[in-house]
Amino acid sequence: MSSERANSGRVRRRRSHHWYWVAAIPAAFLLWVASLAWLALAASWEAFGFGGSTVELSLVALGVPFVFLTAYFPLAVYRDADYVNRTSGKWAPDPRTQALKAGLGLAVLAVVGIGALVFDFPPSWPVVAGFVVSVPFASYYIYQRHEKVGTP
Repeated sequence: MSSERANSGRVRRRRSHHWYWVAAIPAAFLLWVASLAWLALAASWEAFGFGGSTVELSLVALGVPFVFLTAYFPLAVYRDADYVNRTSGKWAPDPRTQALKAGLGLAVLAVVGIGALVFDFPPSWPVVAGFVVSVPFASYYIYQRHEKVGTP
């Protein structure tokens, strides 16, 4: 399929929506921080007795999305950087380099996951470590894309 399609005399370009997945990482991180703050506040009340398990409790709803976003992040960055590289003319990020940088979070998730199995850490540690490592690069990539291309 070509990148341009004639539609009743108009030319319409395909657009990359993979940057949504990249932007979802900082957004999910902010949601997680807000849920941690809420759980920490609720733990201070006498009615709730979950106390020290605030992080584990916050990952009940966000653990699976964190793992998915961490795993999909390198592919999303690759596809978006490839699209921007082909169509922008203003910014030419190397898709492979960008994907390798984005893969750091997945590598940390795997290494800490193996460490969690060997040293009997809680299973939330690899999920949090891999995801948190992905947040700075995702924020940087979205910022650079906005500055150079204008979207988002």
